[in-house]
Amino acid sequence: MLIVATLLYFLPTVIALVRGHLSGFAIFLLNLFFGWTLIGWLIALIWSCTGNTVGNLYRREPTIIDPGGRIIARRSSGGLWIVLILIIVVIAIVDKQRHFRDLRSIEDPFPSGSIRL
Repeated sequence: MLIVATLLYFLPTVIALVRGHLSGFAIFLLNLFFGWTLIGWLIALIWSCTGNTVGNLYRREPTIIDPGGRIIARRSSGGLWIVLILIIVVIAIVDKQRHFRDLRSIEDPFPSGSIRL
């Protein structure tokens, strides 16, 4: 349940990574720090759906060409995928280490004796 909530929280970042968004790290930071507000999450989601992707960069006219005639463009390194996977793994480990008590197993949670003030 916690993993599903985390994936839903980082949905704008996942969309940006899948689409190869050029501002993927900035979207991740916005999502991480301001995603808890609905406005920050919506801005990150809308930003991740914009057309500023690697594919669109290759379709534009090349502005920077190296001496060999190749187009120099920044490619996604995939570092954000590692960060997201690590966050999910840490949450899963922390979630499994919790010890939940069943309240029905406590014999007498409230003492029946008189309370003196």
